[in-house]
Amino acid sequence: MSENKGTGTEIELKLRVADLAALMRICVAAGSMPASTATQRNQYLDNGRKLDAAKYVLRLREESTSSTSATFLTAKGPAQKSADGTLSFVPEEEIEIPTDTAAGIRAGTVDALALLDSGSEQRRALIKSMREVAGGAVVVVGAFTNERTRLDVVFPEGFAGTLELDRVLFPGDQIHHEVEFEVPAGVDPIKAKAAFEALFARADVKGHAAPGKASRFFKALKGERLP
Repeated sequence: MSENKGTGTEIELKLRVADLAALMRICVAAGSMPASTATQRNQYLDNGRKLDAAKYVLRLREESTSSTSATFLTAKGPAQKSADGTLSFVPEEEIEIPTDTAAGIRAGTVDALALLDSGSEQRRALIKSMREVAGGAVVVVGAFTNERTRLDVVFPEGFAGTLELDRVLFPGDQIHHEVEFEVPAGVDPIKAKAAFEALFARADVKGHAAPGKASRFFKALKGERLP
């Protein structure tokens, strides 16, 4: 198993946009060429909808490009959001896992939570809470695909980061487009938020806050039409 890809608290900005053309305008306004494009198959694990109801996320993600492939297991706790919903602070623990381990999770022969139940006190506390909320074995409940283009950007405000331009294919042939930006370590989230919104203004793109992908996925899975 590889080293942790991410651990701790993810500070993220996210705005949904109207269409693919809006994503392209963001790309042009950022003044950068795409760093990479990947296809992500996201599978969610739950016991019924107990984790989802309590705002926890347990996700298995296979990400592939033309030359690489990797699988990640991610646990997230309930998010704290800014007043306008664009900035979120999310407890997150993520590990890269081998393909045979991922196959075992899908088959129900590998305990996904047990794989994450080690390391920091914060990680173990999160997994303990998730196990208590789930109240039993977690299994794959469904999946959706995301096409993600990464864009390395140097912001005029004096810091650099990576934009993630997403075309999300939810169940029921529902397609959403959005831009995500994980605030780099050491950058003031308020400063990052202002720079993110200034980029949208330069691109003449209107963005609006949206629930997390997991929340929208579970609604779509029930047959609901997403706004």
